Amino acid sequence: MKNYNTMLHMKLNSAVSVFSIVTAFSVFLPSPAYSGVCFLPDCAEEDLSGEPGMDINSDSKYCEENGYVSSCPENTARIPDSTCYRDDNYFKCSKQQWCKDNGYNISSCSIPQYLSEQCPNGENLYKSCKTDNQRACQDLGYKNSCPSGQKLKKNSGRCAYDSSYGTCCTPIGCPSYTSLTSSSYGTSGTDGCEYTCYYTCNMNCPSGTSTSNPGGCGGSTQNGCGTKTCYYPYEACCSETCPSSHPYSNCDYGYTSVTQNECGTKKCYACRSEPEPIVKKYCSGNMMYEDYNYGGSFIGVIVDDLIVRKDISYVSRASCVSSCYSSNVAGRSWRITSSRELTKFRCAITALGGPTYDTYWYQEDSKYGQWLLEEDMSGPSSMYTDNDNYCTCVSDL
Repeated sequence: MKNYNTMLHMKLNSAVSVFSIVTAFSVFLPSPAYSGVCFLPDCAEEDLSGEPGMDINSDSKYCEENGYVSSCPENTARIPDSTCYRDDNYFKCSKQQWCKDNGYNISSCSIPQYLSEQCPNGENLYKSCKTDNQRACQDLGYKNSCPSGQKLKKNSGRCAYDSSYGTCCTPIGCPSYTSLTSSSYGTSGTDGCEYTCYYTCNMNCPSGTSTSNPGGCGGSTQNGCGTKTCYYPYEACCSETCPSSHPYSNCDYGYTSVTQNECGTKKCYACRSEPEPIVKKYCSGNMMYEDYNYGGSFIGVIVDDLIVRKDISYVSRASCVSSCYSSNVAGRSWRITSSRELTKFRCAITALGGPTYDTYWYQEDSKYGQWLLEEDMSGPSSMYTDNDNYCTCVSDL
C-alpha cells in the first residue's frame, strides 16, 4: 500500500531542491520577475518540475476510474486477486463472488434434479439440486392424462422417474367374450394398449366332456360362452343296466322272475329275500335228494353230503375228466365220483331225469371210464357212439 506522507515528502524534497538551485543561480537571471520561484503551499496545485497540475491523488483516481472500489456494495464481495496495482486499497467486487462466498455454487443439475434456492442477489447460482420427478417426466414429453378416447400404455412408454406418466395410446378393444375386468376364466390378448383382456365366461368344456363326438347316445352340452359343443362319454342308445324291477345280475337265494336289460345283453333278476324252504324228495327206496341252486340258477341236486351237477354232454371219455376238474361253477371245486359214492350217484342221476343206461362216468381210483350200471351194457348199441351221453361232476357239500 502506498503511503501518502511519503509521497508528499518526496514532492516537497523535489521542490526544495529546485528552489535551492534557483536561488544559487539567481544572480545570473536578468530579473526576479522571470524566476520560477514559488513558496509552499502555493505549489500544491503546480508541478514542481515547472509544469502545472501536479495531483497527489492520481493513483486512487486511476483505480476508481478503472472500476476499483475501496469497499464492496451490498450483496457483492471482493474478488480474490483483483487489487488495483497502483493502490492496493482498491479492488473489484462482484455479485457472483458474494453468491459463492455464501454457498451458492451450483449452476446446473442433471435430470430429474433441478436447481434450487437461487442466490438472493439475482445471480444464476444456486445452493442445491432438488429432485422433481413429475417435472422431469413432463420435460421429457410424458403425460399423466390423455385426450378423450386414449389412455396411457400399461407397461411400455412409461416415464422412468414416475410411472404415472407415460405415452398415450388409442385402444383397439378386447376380443369377443372378454373385458378388462379380471376373472378366473383366463385371458385373451390385450386391448391394444397392453391392458389384459379377461374372458367373461368359461371358454372350456365342462369337466368330463370334450369337443370330440364319441357317437352313441351320451348327449352333449355347451361351454360357458356357448361357442363350443361339448360331448359326454359314449353311452349306448339303449340302457345296459337292469331295470329297477329286476335290479340284480344274480341272486343269493334264487329268483322270482327274470328279464333282460334294455339292450338285451344281460339277464336281470328279481331275487328272493331269503332261501326257499328245503323240500326233500325220494329218488329210490329210502334215498332222498334236494335241489341245489346258486345265484338264481339250478346247479344240480344234493344227496346226503354230495352235490351232483346236472349233466354235461361229452364226446370223448377223456373230456369228461378235464371238464370236471377245470370247472369252478358256483365257486366250487368239482371232481369225478368214486365207487363208494355209487348209490348216491345213481339216486342223483334218477332225480336229474337222466337214463342210467346212458350215463358214463369215471371212477376216482381208475383211469378207465365205465357205464353207471353194468347191466346197462346191454343197452342200445347207439349209446356208445352218440353225443348225448352224460358226464356228471360232483362236489362235497
